[in-house]
Amino acid sequence: MSEQEMFTSPPELYTEEQLDILENFITENYGDFPKVFRDNSPFGVKLDIAVIPPNADNHFLTLVTMGFGAYRMNTPSELADKKLERAELVFCLPPNWKFDEKIPEQMWPVELLNRLAHLPIRNKTWLGWGHSVDYNKPFADDTELSAVLLLGTAFGDKASVCPLENGDEINFYQVIPLYDIEMRYKIEKCTDALLDRFGSELDPVLDLERRAAVTEDDFGLIDRVEDHSRKITEKQLDTYELNAANHIAAFVRWCIEHEMINEEFTDFFADELANIAKGKLDIRKFVMNYLGGEFTKEILTDEGQAFTDYYYDFYADEDSPCFPEDVDRMALDFFGEEKYHSEEFQNEAYLFVPYGEEYYVRLTKYINANYRKFSGLA
Repeated sequence: MSEQEMFTSPPELYTEEQLDILENFITENYGDFPKVFRDNSPFGVKLDIAVIPPNADNHFLTLVTMGFGAYRMNTPSELADKKLERAELVFCLPPNWKFDEKIPEQMWPVELLNRLAHLPIRNKTWLGWGHSVDYNKPFADDTELSAVLLLGTAFGDKASVCPLENGDEINFYQVIPLYDIEMRYKIEKCTDALLDRFGSELDPVLDLERRAAVTEDDFGLIDRVEDHSRKITEKQLDTYELNAANHIAAFVRWCIEHEMINEEFTDFFADELANIAKGKLDIRKFVMNYLGGEFTKEILTDEGQAFTDYYYDFYADEDSPCFPEDVDRMALDFFGEEKYHSEEFQNEAYLFVPYGEEYYVRLTKYINANYRKFSGLA
C-alpha cells in the first residue's frame, strides 16, 4: 500500500468475531481494560489501545494495541509458514503514569504505538521479534530514549500468540524503548548481543531514568571474564573461578606470539609480557589483574582486530568461523561425548578443562586453522 493509497483506502478491520476473540484474549492474559484510547482514523488501521491498570498479577500499567493485527504485514516468503503476518504491541508503564492529551510527555507512548503500527503499512514491510526502529530524537523532553526494540511479550508464552478462527495467529510483541547508544550497539552487533548486555536487568516497564545497558567501551569489547565467571556462580559449578579466563588467556597468548598486539601495549606491559613468556606470570591472572578481565580491540594491531572480527564472534552464523564454538569443540574432544553432556557440567564443559600447556596446544590447533582461512592460505 503506497502512502497515497494508505490515506485514501478504508482501514483494515478485524471481523466482529475476530475482535471478540482478541478482546477476550487480552482480558485473559493481560487484564481487564476499563479504559480504551479509541482511534477514529479512517485510514491505515483502526488502532484502539487498551489501558490495563495495575492488578494483582502486575504492579505496572499496560498498553495493548487492538487493531494493528487486522492488517496482514508483508513478511518474507521464506517465513510464510510461520504465521507472522499479524501482530499487536504491548507497552508497560509505571503504575502512576498519567495520561493528559495536552501534555506530550504523558502521551508519547500512545503516539509511539500508533507510529509503530502504521510503519509496516507505509513501508510495505513487517515487524517481528528483534526488529528495532530508530526515531533519531528523544520521544519527549524528559527522556533521552529515542528508539525501540521488539521482543516477545513479558507476560509469558500463553500471552504471546492469539489464535483466530480461520487458522491465522496474532503475535504479541513487547515494545522496549532504547537509548541511541543501545540502538547503535544492536545494529553493529545483533539483538542477542544487546540482550546479553542487559542480562537479568532487562525490565519491560518503562524507566525514564535507567542507565544505558552499554557504554562506548562495549563497542571494542571482544570478551570478558565476568560473563563466564557469572555462569560458575549462578549454576554453582564445581570449578575454579579463574577457569573463566582460560579461553580468553589462550587467545591473548596466541595474539602475543603472532605479533598481533600493538606496540603501545607491548611497550607498556613489557615486564609483564616478559614474565609471561618465562612462565613466571599466569597469563590468566594478567588478563584479570592488568586488563580488568576484559579483552578489547584496543590492544590489537589492525590485523589482530580484523582476525578477531572474522573469528572471535559469539553471534556468528552457523557456517561461519567461531572461536567460542571451537572452545566448546575442544572441551568435547577432551572429555568425550558422555562426560561433556553430564549433569555435572550443566552445558558449561569448557569451564572444566584444566588450564596448562596441553590446553593451549589443543586450542591453538583451531586458532591456527582459522587464521590460515582468514589469510587465504587454506
